[in-house]
Amino acid sequence: MSKVSVIIPIYNPGKNLEKCIKSVLKQTFTDFELILVNDGSTDNSLKICEKYRKTDNRILIIDKKNEGTVVTRRKGLDASSSDYIMFVDSDDWIDKKTIEILYKGAIKDSLEIIVCNTLRTFGNGLIKQKNNSIYFKEDRVFNKEEIKDELAIAYFHGHPFPASLCAKLYKRELLMSSGKYIDKIKFFGEDLFYNLEMLMKADRLKVVDESLYYYRLGGFTSRYMPDLFKDVIEGFKIQKKVIDEHYQNTKQSNYNGPSIMLLNMFKRCLYDLFLGNLTELEIKQQIFEYVSNDYILEAIDNRGSIKFFSDSFLNAIRNKDVNYLFNIGENIYKKKKYKHALMKIASKLAVV
Repeated sequence: MSKVSVIIPIYNPGKNLEKCIKSVLKQTFTDFELILVNDGSTDNSLKICEKYRKTDNRILIIDKKNEGTVVTRRKGLDASSSDYIMFVDSDDWIDKKTIEILYKGAIKDSLEIIVCNTLRTFGNGLIKQKNNSIYFKEDRVFNKEEIKDELAIAYFHGHPFPASLCAKLYKRELLMSSGKYIDKIKFFGEDLFYNLEMLMKADRLKVVDESLYYYRLGGFTSRYMPDLFKDVIEGFKIQKKVIDEHYQNTKQSNYNGPSIMLLNMFKRCLYDLFLGNLTELEIKQQIFEYVSNDYILEAIDNRGSIKFFSDSFLNAIRNKDVNYLFNIGENIYKKKKYKHALMKIASKLAVV
């Protein structure tokens, strides 16, 4: 049995997949299995996976129909055999010492989670930007209470501890015993709520201030997510549930953060409607449903959150002014469309 299982969920990553796989196979730590889970890719991803499997017997391929990231990761996790698990997105890559540093740290300090810093990369990877998060000022081990009071709580206040499942090494049993929240999420926020559940369970976690994971900024594509609003509402409900269960003494102040996040995400939902093939009438009908939602109405009545938003925005929600909210979504869409066009040009210029 290998000491570490590396799971790569794959869906149409194109030419980036080879760099991702190579970065894992070149690790200085060699006692691992690499599980490649092809989520119904329509490009040549499966052929690339099969090419590398012929040359390295540490590789296991799972080929399945398209079911989304949550199911794909779970299939890889179910097939894993190691005590420690790492996830790598197929667009990204890792430093050659990543597994060695994280695994040795996990064993030495008896950790359930160990987290490294990341570098965001642009274009062909020549341009890199370090993540300057407040959580990566130094190496540090957190005990259970510190995890709860310093890391998990940040998920309620808009400056979260890194929410991605990547750039982390997990104890397999922790992953396997978690997941009750992500069953409620279809797409948006599954990493955050999976991690939130695990942070509430973990006894020991370490942060390593070393940038070992290379996160590739994508092609700046945007697509309509028909379940986005439902996911946002479910996320708000999950946050409230965790606060009720674990933060009784500071419940009301902790409610402020999720309310602020919900109203900010409400704007994102307005923008998202313009990414689909919806008519103006259909968009306005959706907006009316949104502003009739009890949780949205709860958020605009939260004293600790409304000070961060304009009266005109809050009143538009209260009065169900769909025309005003339609214009907000349309303006965000136009600005983002222009920004994405500029970033595409910059991305091409960055590629040598």
